[in-house]
Amino acid sequence: MISFGFWNIFIVIVVALVLKNNWRLDDGKAVWKNSLFLKSSVIQRLMQFLRQPIVNFLIQASVVLVVTRFLCYTGWLVYLLNQPDPPLWDFKWFYVASKLAHQHLSPFNVEIFNQSFCTLTKVCGFIPPFVYPPNIIPLIWFLGYFSINTAFTIWIAMHILAIGLALWGANILLESKSPAFRTICTISVALIYGLVYDLQVGNIAIFVVVLILWMFILARKHQDIPAGICLGIAVCKPTLAVLFILYFLLKRRFSLVFVCVVTGTSLIFLGLALTGNSLTQFLPDVSRGFSLWLNDPSNSPYLSISRLDLMVVGPRLFPNNPLLAKLFSDFIVLILVGLVGLYWYLQQSLTAWSKKIYLSEMVLVSCLSIAINYSQQTSSVMLIPAVVFLLNDLLHQIRHCTFSRKRMSVWLAGVCSLAVQTAVIHGWVIGSLAKRWNVKAGELPYIMKVTIFALPSYAILALTVSIVVLAISSLRQKQVINLVAL
Repeated sequence: MISFGFWNIFIVIVVALVLKNNWRLDDGKAVWKNSLFLKSSVIQRLMQFLRQPIVNFLIQASVVLVVTRFLCYTGWLVYLLNQPDPPLWDFKWFYVASKLAHQHLSPFNVEIFNQSFCTLTKVCGFIPPFVYPPNIIPLIWFLGYFSINTAFTIWIAMHILAIGLALWGANILLESKSPAFRTICTISVALIYGLVYDLQVGNIAIFVVVLILWMFILARKHQDIPAGICLGIAVCKPTLAVLFILYFLLKRRFSLVFVCVVTGTSLIFLGLALTGNSLTQFLPDVSRGFSLWLNDPSNSPYLSISRLDLMVVGPRLFPNNPLLAKLFSDFIVLILVGLVGLYWYLQQSLTAWSKKIYLSEMVLVSCLSIAINYSQQTSSVMLIPAVVFLLNDLLHQIRHCTFSRKRMSVWLAGVCSLAVQTAVIHGWVIGSLAKRWNVKAGELPYIMKVTIFALPSYAILALTVSIVVLAISSLRQKQVINLVAL
C-alpha cells in the first residue's frame, strides 16, 4: 500500500528532526525538578529504565515511525481519493441528498433516494436510506453545484482543514505550554482511529467534533452567541451533539441554548423547504427509512461489529433474548449516567452551582454521546477531549500531588481504553479478523462477538468510568490543596 523508498526515508528524517526540536519542557522544567510525584521510587525506577540507551532508542524510533506512518498513510489516502471512482462511501449519501434537494425532491423518501443513488453513483440494489435530519440539507447544499469528482475533492479539502482545526483546538485546551506536551497531545489525537477513518469514508463526524470543540472554547470565554451557533449547526448529527443542549440547560447558560435552538430550528425549516417537504410529509418518510436503516447489517445491534455504543452489548451477549438484551444494555447505560450525574452534582456543590464549565464535564458528555446513542467508528473522534483530559490530569499530578498507585492505575486504564480506539486495535486487528467471516450474514462466532469484536464498546465504558473516578478524586485533591493554601 505504501512504498518505503527514498521519499519515505526523507520523511522519516524530517519527522525525527521536527520531533527532536519540539521535545522540550521549557516553562515546565522547574516543576519537573521539584515534583513530589516524580520523586516517587516507582517513577524513579521507571525513569531509570527509560533512560537506558536501547530503551530510549526504541521509544524514539517507535514514535518517529508512528508519526511517519500516519503522514504517509494520509498522503496515500488523499491520492487514492482523487481517483476517478472515489471510495468515499458516506460522502455519496450527502452528495445524492444535495442533488435531490437541488431538484426540489425529498432525499428522505426511500424510493426516490434509492433510484437517484443508483443513477448518480452507479451503485444499485438496496441502499440504506438517508436518515439525517433536514437541518443538514442547507449545510451540504453546495455539493449539488458540482460534479461528483469535484465535490469529493472539495470534501477532502474540508476534512483536512477540519483535522487541522481539531488539532489546534485540542492544543488550546491543553494546560501545558511546553512543546513536548503539545507534541504528545497532537500525536495522541491524530492516532484516534475515527480521525483518519472519517476522512476515508467522507463522514461528517469530524466537522461536528470541531464545532463542539470550538463551541466549548468560546463558551469558556462566555461568548455564548457564537458558541450557540456552533452547537446549533452541530445538531445536524444529533446523536453526537444533542446531549450538550441538556448540559448547558443544567448549567443555566440559557442564552447559549436559545441561540442554538434558533439556529437549529432555522436550518430545519430551511432544509424542509429546499427538499419540498413539510413536517407531515417528512415524519412518515423518515420513520420508514429509519426502521430500514436500523435493520441494515452495518447498523443492526445484533450483526454490526463497527458500532461503539453500549446499546449493542446486550444484543451481543443475549442474541436470542431481545427483552433481556435491551434490559441489560439499558441497565449499563443507567449506571453510567448515574455515575456522571454524581460527579456533576459533586462538582456543582463545590462551586456553588456556578455557570462556569469545565473540561471534565465536556469530556463526560462527549463520552456519553457515543456510549448511550448509536455511534459508529467515525464517532470515535468525539474522544479528542478525553485525550486532552488525561494529559491535563497527568500534568496536575506531576505539579501538585504525590504518586498514588491506585490513581495511576485508573489513569492507565483510561489510556489503555483510548488505545483500543486507535488504528492498531480498531483498524488492523478487528478489521483483519472480520474478513475471516461473513459478518453481515451473522456467521461471526459468539465468543468472538462478545470478546474481540466488542472491545471498542467495552473501551468506551471503561474510559468513561475511568474519567469519572479521576474527576471525582481531583475534586478531593483540589479541596486539600485549597485548605493547605489557606
